[in-house]
Amino acid sequence: MAADSTPKIHDLAELSADEREALFRALPKTDLHCHLDGSLRVETVAELASDPKIRELAESLGYSLPTDTEPESLRKVLEPGVDCGSLEEYLLPFDVICGVLQTPETLERAAYELAMDCVAENVWYLEVRFAPQRHIHPGMSGLEVLRAVDAGLARAEQESGGAIDTGILVCAMRNYHESISHYHRRVRELFPYANERELGSNCSLAAARLAVDAKARGVERIVGFDLAGAEANYPPSHHRAAFEHCIDNFLNITVHAGEGYGPESIQEAVTYLNAQRVGHGTRVLERGPELLDYLRDRRVTVEVCLTSNLQTKAIASLEEHPFRQMLEAEVRAPLCTDNRMVSSVTMTDEYRLAWEHFKLTPKEIRQTVLYGFKAAFVPYQRRRQLLLSAKQRLRELGLGGAWTRHQETALEERRAQQAGVSG
Repeated sequence: MAADSTPKIHDLAELSADEREALFRALPKTDLHCHLDGSLRVETVAELASDPKIRELAESLGYSLPTDTEPESLRKVLEPGVDCGSLEEYLLPFDVICGVLQTPETLERAAYELAMDCVAENVWYLEVRFAPQRHIHPGMSGLEVLRAVDAGLARAEQESGGAIDTGILVCAMRNYHESISHYHRRVRELFPYANERELGSNCSLAAARLAVDAKARGVERIVGFDLAGAEANYPPSHHRAAFEHCIDNFLNITVHAGEGYGPESIQEAVTYLNAQRVGHGTRVLERGPELLDYLRDRRVTVEVCLTSNLQTKAIASLEEHPFRQMLEAEVRAPLCTDNRMVSSVTMTDEYRLAWEHFKLTPKEIRQTVLYGFKAAFVPYQRRRQLLLSAKQRLRELGLGGAWTRHQETALEERRAQQAGVSG
């Protein structure tokens, strides 16, 4: 077999700034940790917030939308940026955003535009996560919420000519408070004597049942279940029943852990909830090397969100982020955006940031890209197809080698021969 003649990149520092930027944009990418309600277009929020019918519905459900809906004015509210003082401050825009996402049409549009924005920067696989319970009210059921998001993603896949594959992660909220949504207020009315822990556990179990039921009713893009929200005082173990229901029904598991609380949150996520992936995981080193080794040995993936972690003050600086240690320990650690709008970030930005601060080698960039495809919650055959296509594209970009290509071709030939014999 002839050797691959594509010139290999040996050091990204040898490229010009424009060449590096073009490379980062051209990389075949995944985004496994992307919140729908944190990733709208500012212009879309402005347009929706200006609609009298949407404002009326939002206010009837307890949301307060800004009176100044000019995009540039809203941008200051929706994009707290690097000057954000805390996780709580970072989360303030979500009340405004959820206020305009209370109809099937707005949810469908948000999902469609998010996927198309990802297509524009060569994201090949996107998992959109959100909490459907924040959108349930008398005029829209949980099933309708999920069908709307699914329809938006389906439209993007079709209009892009199959340039992107998508999945939905249903989020439960760790913490219960009646101010979260109309749904949560209604739960309090129905169970006035239950404490917050009981209400939170019951809500997460209801979210799990919704995810399983919606998938059974044809929302096929549902690929997994997540636990989000404040970590301190709300350990994963409080939500064990929800995750047992998901596991019993073959849903994949990812859990926000180690962002706003210590390594014990990560440990509980992977041991009590059987998490295949962990969101953020910035506190993983505080337990020493044992926890990092545990994640590696069990191929637990850490969804790394560098920009978001800086803004929420999960880390004081990138020098404190464990991303470098994850790579060196061979823990699967793909880059993710978290919230494209709120963090004002793209996947291209995340790769640029990672290279600038961690001096990634071409091999490490390639490995980080492939980690995303390996950890995707898609059926084996489709994941394998995506992975092989990504490796081919990386070779075309100078981030691969002839031996890898030879081995993969030989593997394909062997599988084809085996299929012929079995047929």
